[in-house]
Amino acid sequence: MSVSSELNALQRNAGSKAQAPFDDLPGFDTMLARLSARLITLRPAEVDTAIDAAFGSIVEALDVDRCALLRLDPDGRSFTRVSIFTRDGMRTAPLNERVFGYPWCIERINRGQAVIFSSADELPPEAHVDKASFKRAGSQSMASIPLVVAGEIYGTLNFLCLDRRREWSEELLVRVRLVAEILGNTIARKHVQEENQRLLAFEKILVEVAASLISLADADVDPAVTNGLRRMAEFLHAERATLWNFERGSDDLLPSHCWRSARVPAPARVHARALPFLSARLKAGSVARIDGLADPSASADSHDRDTLRALGSVSLLALPLMVGGVVVGAITLDTVQTRRAWPEALEPRVRLLGEVFATALARQQAERSMREAQAEAAQHRERLAHVARLHTVGEMSAGITHEISQPLVAIENYALAARRHAAAGPAGNHAKVCELLDKIAAQSSRAGAVMRKLRTMVRRHELDMKRVRIDQIVDESLRFAQMEGHLHDVAVALRMASGLPDVVADDIQIQQVIVNLVRNASDAMGALPGAGTKDLIIDVGVLGEAQVFVRIEDTGAGFGEGALERIFEPFFTTKSAGLGVGLSLCRAIVEAHGGRVHGRPRPAGGAIFEFTLPIAEESER
Repeated sequence: MSVSSELNALQRNAGSKAQAPFDDLPGFDTMLARLSARLITLRPAEVDTAIDAAFGSIVEALDVDRCALLRLDPDGRSFTRVSIFTRDGMRTAPLNERVFGYPWCIERINRGQAVIFSSADELPPEAHVDKASFKRAGSQSMASIPLVVAGEIYGTLNFLCLDRRREWSEELLVRVRLVAEILGNTIARKHVQEENQRLLAFEKILVEVAASLISLADADVDPAVTNGLRRMAEFLHAERATLWNFERGSDDLLPSHCWRSARVPAPARVHARALPFLSARLKAGSVARIDGLADPSASADSHDRDTLRALGSVSLLALPLMVGGVVVGAITLDTVQTRRAWPEALEPRVRLLGEVFATALARQQAERSMREAQAEAAQHRERLAHVARLHTVGEMSAGITHEISQPLVAIENYALAARRHAAAGPAGNHAKVCELLDKIAAQSSRAGAVMRKLRTMVRRHELDMKRVRIDQIVDESLRFAQMEGHLHDVAVALRMASGLPDVVADDIQIQQVIVNLVRNASDAMGALPGAGTKDLIIDVGVLGEAQVFVRIEDTGAGFGEGALERIFEPFFTTKSAGLGVGLSLCRAIVEAHGGRVHGRPRPAGGAIFEFTLPIAEESER
């Protein structure tokens, strides 16, 4: 029978049955109906105050000395008083005090059975511990009604007479059961509303933490994850929140990130064999919950409990973390000082937040791996580029020898001439000697510049991206190519746009690209039979709004059949003595700079190679 229908039945029968003095409560049913209606409309924050106020009316109406609401503790072996009203002049009992020493009563309450006696002496022999406790507390008569909230035993509602005995008629017990049902429903509504509010608040944290992890720089991910763990732990009243990784091959748990309150120890590596229950649950993708290590009913074996005690954990919630359908670790919440229960409704949200962390960390690791791979590729590319430069310099040995011999011969001739003029003696020759010495210095500088350029080209160096002028890189590349004599019989047309923007590049590597393309063009024209026209056209300009282009055209034989599709493949060459790495290396260098390179036939005969480089942004200027 529902509360409202039972109340209606009691009201209809209130005046028709003779009742004992304590049971003659014609106004109680009306008061109870009003109390039920009022409690339904309360907000969660108003419920406890309303219950405290209602207890005063209930005590007066039922003519009892005390009404108390006791919550069953998580260990199932004690109660805690959460609401109490005692009639004036009677012994008081502390609020929020844990109540022990009633094992027989607690067992009955846990089974949903009431405990009712007019005198403690009526209790059965097996309740001798309870009987002694009641007598010490001075409780003469009691009706203890189990309080059911959301289908589970929440605690008990006690009605006591402290200094007198009283009989509990069936009519009176119906009423006190109605009070218990009304309060149970009210507390259940409060819990549902509070749980909804907690879930909404936790979802807000989840959204904020997830949003904070989007597009973070690598260095910012770890502190953001730790801050997210802190917010989650503080909200759920946990003292420690930890992210764990499963070690490959051993399934040991390794802590990667942790937040802990003051004086709480940091987690350490945990061997799988020390946590058999937890490890098995987590690897199977299931939740592991331990609400109290001292609880013999806790679903963990002795190894788990011993290990968790060593970690300082009292109550623990562990949820598996999955990335791509694979369990990669776990997220745990635990307390080290107080026991607590972990609401099941929060588990999916905690797991989701943990997987947000795991995804962010996986992205961080992927980005680190990518950067490491890029750095390794850059090192390999530089080694190959170094080999290619050495090969180029080796092929240019004759031209380099000529380039250095010229200033050395000039230095020797000028020195001899200066000596002759100095030996002649007349003071009038002083100006001529000075002129010759200036020429010696100039030729020495010329030879030094050639040597410096050679050292720059042949030495190994780390990638050095900096703001550079593309026109200077092109000019220096052409001077270097000129050393070999490749351009002596070639008509060079350099068309450089004015006001070219800067680029961010490694100037040595870009010079290597230009030298390689110029030498290829010169070789292609040198292979032509007869004395045909040898025109080398170099265009440098701006492409769109974000790129600079360098275009090199020649009047050579162009591309052979099938060569255009393969020219950038490693070790593909059309030269009898070529390495086959030049164009492949050019593409690798340009793409590493964020540009593109391609080749195509020249309409009037020959070939065109063009590459692009990004323009330096304002922040790089």
